[in-house]
Amino acid sequence: MSAALLSEKSLASTMAKLQESGAYSDFQIVCGSDTYHVHKAIICPQSEFFRAACRPHAFREGETNVIKISAGPGRDIAFYSQPLDESDFDWDLDVETTATVKLMVCYLYRHDYLEEETTEALKKKPTLCGTSNRKGLLAEHARMYAMGDKYGISGLKALAVAKFKDFFFHCHDGLAGALIIAFKGTPDTDREFRELVFVKLHPYRKAYKEDAEVQAVISRIPDLCYGLYRKLLAEY
Repeated sequence: MSAALLSEKSLASTMAKLQESGAYSDFQIVCGSDTYHVHKAIICPQSEFFRAACRPHAFREGETNVIKISAGPGRDIAFYSQPLDESDFDWDLDVETTATVKLMVCYLYRHDYLEEETTEALKKKPTLCGTSNRKGLLAEHARMYAMGDKYGISGLKALAVAKFKDFFFHCHDGLAGALIIAFKGTPDTDREFRELVFVKLHPYRKAYKEDAEVQAVISRIPDLCYGLYRKLLAEY
C-alpha cells in the first residue's frame, strides 16, 4: 500500500472515530431524539447552511452552538401500499427525515453514505426493472441530492449524482420515487439532477412503455415530460 493511500485511510478512520465518539465536539445538531456532536471545523467548510448558522453574531445557533432540525420518521409502510401520486409529495415526509439527516451527518465525516447497502445491492444480478418503483437506492440518491441542495453541500450532491449514475446501470429500484423527488424536491433553477434523469431514462423509454406507475409519474410532471420529449426530438 502506498504512503499516500495509507495516509488517506488513516485520515478517513480518524474522521469516522470523531463522528462516532463526538470527542472535541463544539456544536450539536439535534434532530428528533438524535443528537449529533459535531465539529465546526469539519461541517462548516463543507456546508453553506452550517457555515452561516455557526456565525456567532448572526444567528442564535452561533451563540448557543446548538441547531435543531425538525424532521420526523417519514412515510410509514402503509403509504407504499397505496397508488403512487406525485401530488402527495411532502418534503418533510419524502426527503428530510431523521434517516436522511443521519446520512447527511455521516457524509460530512466519511464522504459517503449507504456504503453497505450499495455494496450488497451491486452484488446482486443486474435487473432492468426493479422490484419496487417507489422504494430503493435510486430514490435514496435523489433524496440525498435534495438534502445536499438545501444544506449547500456540493460534495454530497456530486456523490449522489455519481451513485445514481452507477446504480442506474445495475437496477432501477425506486425509479418512480426518484423521479418525483428530482422534480418536486429540488428548485427549478437546479438542473443537474433533472438533466441526469433525462439522459438516463431516455434510452429505456420503450422498456417502461407498459409500466403504468412510471408512465403516470412522467405524464403528471410537465418538466419531466417535456425534457424527455426534447431528448426524443434531438434524435431527428
